[in-house]
Order: sequence, then structure tokens, then C-alpha cells
Amino acid sequence: MITEKLAHFVAETGVGDIPEGALKVARMGITDCIGVTFPGSLEPLGKIMRDYAKKMGGVAESSIIGSNIKTSPYLAALANGTMGHALDYDDMGGFGHPSVALAPAVLAIGESIGASGKDILAAYVIGFEVAVCLCGPLMESHYTRGWHSTDNFGTLGAAAAVAWLLKLNVHQVRMALGIAASLAGGLRQNFGTMTKPLHAGQAAANGIQAALLAQAGFTADENIIETPLGFTRVFGHGEEVDWAKASEGLGKTLNITAPNFSGIAIKPYPACGGTHGGIDASIFLKNEYELQSDDIAEVELGTSPFLPQVLIHHRPKTGLEGKFSLEYTVARALHSGEVKLRHLTDEGVNEPPIKGLIERMKWVEKYPMPSLGQQREGLGATSVTVKLKDGKEYSHEVSISKGLPQKPLTSDEFNEKYKDCASTVLSKDGVEKSLDMLSNLAGVKNVRELMETVTKK
Repeated sequence: MITEKLAHFVAETGVGDIPEGALKVARMGITDCIGVTFPGSLEPLGKIMRDYAKKMGGVAESSIIGSNIKTSPYLAALANGTMGHALDYDDMGGFGHPSVALAPAVLAIGESIGASGKDILAAYVIGFEVAVCLCGPLMESHYTRGWHSTDNFGTLGAAAAVAWLLKLNVHQVRMALGIAASLAGGLRQNFGTMTKPLHAGQAAANGIQAALLAQAGFTADENIIETPLGFTRVFGHGEEVDWAKASEGLGKTLNITAPNFSGIAIKPYPACGGTHGGIDASIFLKNEYELQSDDIAEVELGTSPFLPQVLIHHRPKTGLEGKFSLEYTVARALHSGEVKLRHLTDEGVNEPPIKGLIERMKWVEKYPMPSLGQQREGLGATSVTVKLKDGKEYSHEVSISKGLPQKPLTSDEFNEKYKDCASTVLSKDGVEKSLDMLSNLAGVKNVRELMETVTKK
């Protein structure tokens, strides 16, 4: 009974049961999520979400990051999760994009009840482990059918995280998971539109709704994951799952600290993680051989059959589509030697030299289909081969891109990313104050102190 086992894990795990290493990774995830929410709040969808929150009303308990607006925990989580995922610059790993589903939920509820920073971190870890436990045996069939894992697994993970913060008992947690399973959704066809980031905000808000309803006595099926018409079967997995084996490490070996894709990867580039191997390879070639885009006759993109399922925009017309285009991000890296926020705009995507270089690209299937289960090695493996007009040819291959747990950002790189993002909204003093508090999140007595530093006065 996996639903029951997960409920016991949520209800019976204490702060002292969670290793410091796991709390440290959670701090990185929450910090990065808040950081990328600042520039996300400046996107058109940021205004739409803030206006929507105002229109819907609600008790003013939780902050919308980068603004002076307080609203209900549900609406704050919806807005912050959506804005956090707006630029696709947030972290990845575990079950998709973990922090934009988990952090907005625990911050919104934490602010409303006055939770400590350490409780926020612990709740994040709990939600992460529940979502990854479910994701492991289901991811491949689930993802290939067109579901967006960040929304689907993130909804249940957020429900578990909030349930832990609210100190729900085992029965209530089972109800929360049952409610959350009926709220989950998200279709990958919406990648490259505003609705893709909405999936993240919806997951966070769903988790709050499910946990609060369960706390109030709302009922749901108590075995929602394994039951015949439950989460496992409905979301695309037609075979039996050995849940005893899939959950044998639950609460013992934490996925959040795993040195592979089950852990958390902090993105160095503001685009879909599937593009990062190609970007790394292209920047290497650009720098190593001093390439000029006008000298390039052809570019060959070597990938597995997985990447074309995610990077669906081959001739992007907008900045959002460019985030899901291997052609654009490789062209940009070969042309500019970098891929920054300013490049993922409608104007940047439509620059004539870039569009011309895209026309000279072709895909080749070079790697086998990677496993989409819990050990997803080689997921973004990419080779870039550049053929010049003078006949010279250069190639570089990247199987582990920068930012993955096996090749993490340095502390300085991580902090610089936060400062760069936060400075789009906060003053220099505000950036430093918020980063100082986030760096010591475990020592914050009341998360309301933190939220004061990440709102615009």
C-alpha cells in the first residue's frame, strides 16, 4: 500500500530525522526559486498573475514575490510558482522542476502560520522525496504520453510538503494525497507558452488546496496511487508496479542528495535543461576554435530520441519557443558565446544571423534512448559538430552539462546567478539582505522575516 507508506513517512518524519546535507540542498532549491521569480515577475504573465490574484481576492496572509501584494496562500503559491517557472531558468531534477512546485507552496503556507526557516526546509525535503518516489517507476510511460511531470508529481509532492507543515496525521495525509491526485494535470503540448509555467504554479496551489481540505475533514480515496482507477493507471502506466521495491529507500537514502538526476540541478542557462548539453558543447567550440557564425556551413546536432520529444520548436518565432529549441540555443551559443536572459526574447530569436544559422542545422540520432526512471543518466547527452565553409570540421560532446549534481555550479556562480536575477527588482541592499537571509535560512525564526526581504516596497 504505497499511499499508506507515504502517509506514514510524511506524518512521522521529524526535523531531526533529516540530514543537514538534505536541508542544504533544499536551501539551494528555495534560494534559486526565489531568485528566478524576480525576472519572471517582469514578464507579461507576471502582471497577469498579479492582476488575477487581486481580482480573486482572499485573505492577505502570503506575499507575491517581487511585489507589495499579499493574498491567500493558494493564490500566492499560484502566482509565485508560475512566475518562478516563466523563464525556464529554475532548477531541474528529481521529478522535473522541483522547486517551483514545492517552494511556493511551503513559503506561502509557512508565511501564513509563521513557520521557521528550518521547518520550511524540512517540508521541502519531505515533498521532494514523496514526488521522486512516485516518479521513479512511472516517469517514462507518463512523460511519453504527454503529461508534464512537474505538475503531476509536483502536485502530490506539494500536498505532502504542506501536510507536513500543517502536522496532519496519517489519515489526513492519505486524504490530502487522494485529493491532490484528482487535481493534478498539465499537458506538454503547452511547452513554449504561458501555460507551461502555469503548471508549476498550479502544482504548488493544488498542494495547498489538497492539504487544507484534508485538514478540514474532506475525504478522498485512501489508496489513490495504487487503486485500479488511481494515479498510477490513469496517468499512463498500464503495468503493475512493485511499490515495495520502488519505495525501499524512502526515508533512508534521500534522493535530494543523490549525485545524479534524482537530485537537484541549478541551471546556468535560462532555457529548457534539454538544451544545456548543446549549449555547453557550442560554447566550448566557439571559444576553442574562435568560430564565427558566418564561416559555418553546417551544424550537426547529435542527440538521443528523447530530446526531440521535449525540444519541439525547430523554427522558433518567440522567446518562449526559443527556450525549447535546440537549434536556437546552439545557434545563439555559436554566435554569441553565451546564452543569457537577454537572448531569450522575441527580438533575439528573430535576429537574421541566428535564423540563417538555424537553417544550416540538422539532427542525427547518435545516442540510445535513455531511461526515464529514477536513474536518468544521459538524458541530455548532445554532440555538436560544426562544418566550416573552408572544409574544416570540429566536434564536441557533452553528456553531463554544467549545473547537474555531478558538475555543480560553484558557490560564487550560484550566488552571482541569484544576485543577477534579484537585481532586476530589488535594490542592491535588498539583494544582499535577501541573500544573507536565504544563506542562513535554517536559522530564520519566522519565515515572514524572509518574505519581507523579497517583496517590493
